[in-house]
Amino acid sequence: MSGKLILVTGATGFIAGQIIDHALEAGYRVRGTVQTAKLDKLKAVTVPGLEFVEVNDIVTADLTDVLNGIDIVIHVAAPLPSKATVEDSLKIAMEGPLNVVRQAEKFGITKIIVTSTFGALMDPSLVPAFTGNTFKDSDWGATSKEEILDRDTDIFYCYFGGKNLGERALWNFAREHPHLDITTILPGFVYGPYSKNLPKPSSLAEMGTNTFPYMVANGLIPPFGPPFVVDGRDVGRAHVNAIDLPPSSNIGSKRFIVNAGNYSWKELAAHLQKTRPELDVPPQEAFADFPGPLSTLDGSKAQQVLGIKEYISPVKTMEDIIDDLEYTKAWTA
Repeated sequence: MSGKLILVTGATGFIAGQIIDHALEAGYRVRGTVQTAKLDKLKAVTVPGLEFVEVNDIVTADLTDVLNGIDIVIHVAAPLPSKATVEDSLKIAMEGPLNVVRQAEKFGITKIIVTSTFGALMDPSLVPAFTGNTFKDSDWGATSKEEILDRDTDIFYCYFGGKNLGERALWNFAREHPHLDITTILPGFVYGPYSKNLPKPSSLAEMGTNTFPYMVANGLIPPFGPPFVVDGRDVGRAHVNAIDLPPSSNIGSKRFIVNAGNYSWKELAAHLQKTRPELDVPPQEAFADFPGPLSTLDGSKAQQVLGIKEYISPVKTMEDIIDDLEYTKAWTA
């Protein structure tokens, strides 16, 4: 029970919710940043050790009051694909982490953990996900701001490309400020139950990646993409466990893929047809084949270093989110 105070940005997000749950369970106190429009939804949350503070623009905000008393920063906030314009998404992805880290450094806060993505490991087109390769924590994809803007109709390219450039900028800042102790977490696509301490989504628009298993359970086909799957509970645990890692003189070495394995929507549909026959699951032939051999994300370093002895299996993750989504029936009641 450390009692240290953690700042978690983008507190109402799916991943941030799991980080908050694990941090509170580990004995930390948490201050979460929230946009004004979401503050009303959190008024009913009265969890000991958990507080919220208003931050509307993580790129430009003066965080003086927000960072007062903070021991550790976990930066998660980022717009999901299609939730912002390409220009705004790029600005938040590239400048948001730097604004947080610059101000934290001025406060003397050195322990900083940032949520990145598997998309930073490869070309943002994600074509390498279907080449049979194994991606490790040291891998990087190549892109530029100009390339991203040229592909402004490809929301996934823009999202993953922006996250790539944002993480690169973060590590460049770390090299210029070697006293900082920075870790990045690179999850696959994150699914699973929502936070135990925060309100559940009130519409599909708020569901994030869990929209995809929801679609399969309701007779729809999710957008095409690589079947990299990790449970949000493991992602939350990875962030919180990273707090205890000692600093490293090898800048950039504390970069961790967190992923449980590959699990396709076709496999989920087959599983649900057997175990949940009451659901309106699409037929097998409705799912497109992958364009090549599936690549894998090597999450073994996170297991060894961050103490994730065994990832929650994709099947368990999907079963738990389908159970968790029972609450959505009230939307159509």
